[in-house]
This record gives sequence, structure tokens and C-alpha cells, in this order.
Amino acid sequence: MTARRTITVPTADHGDVTVTEPDWCTADHTFEGYREDIEHSGATTYLAIHTECHGPTHTLPVTFVWRPFSPTDALIKAAIETDQAHEFDPAGLDRAADALVEHARTLRVYARQLATLRAKAAGR
Repeated sequence: MTARRTITVPTADHGDVTVTEPDWCTADHTFEGYREDIEHSGATTYLAIHTECHGPTHTLPVTFVWRPFSPTDALIKAAIETDQAHEFDPAGLDRAADALVEHARTLRVYARQLATLRAKAAGR
């Protein structure tokens, strides 16, 4: 049996707080401010897109986050960063995946329309 790993996090309001560290956590817990700020976060996965202007681009980073002492929501979530990070429960993450699939369809329509527009412009 593997022993569960614990860490001690210094906080301003509760002093040193000892917590169980999830196996997936890669966060630096040097100082988290307050106990409710303690956040476990995992490795980040990106949607890789090749752009003509910048080449390979990583966008829509997703990672797991957990704030075990949050006074409002202490559940593990997945965070997707768009213009800012957004957190999702399992159903919300499924809805986000559905939206990405739908958006991919829209992008494919735009790609076909762009090809048509370019072909017409070249024929002039």
C-alpha cells in the first residue's frame, strides 16, 4: 500500500496547514495566502492549432483544479482558459466539449467558404 503524500502549506490566517496532496497535483505551494486559497492544479493540456500567422499555437489550456478549503465550492473541477479561466463540473465539461465539436463544424464551413471566396477572387 502506498502512503498518501501530505504537504504543509504556510498561510496567513491558519499558519501552517497540512493537506493531502493529490497524485496529479503539480502546483507550487510555497505560499498560498489564506487557507481557502490553497489550490491543487495538475498538468496542462492544450489544443494545438497551426496558424498561418504564428505557426503552431497552443490554445484553450485545460487542467484539473481543486480548492479543498473553498467556502463556496470544494469540488475538483477542470479549468479551461479562454480570455480567462473558467471552471466546469463534469456536466459542464461535457457541454464545453460539445460546443468545441460544434465550433469545429462551423470552422470547417468557414474554411470551405474561404476556399470558394479565394477561388472566385483568383478567377477575376
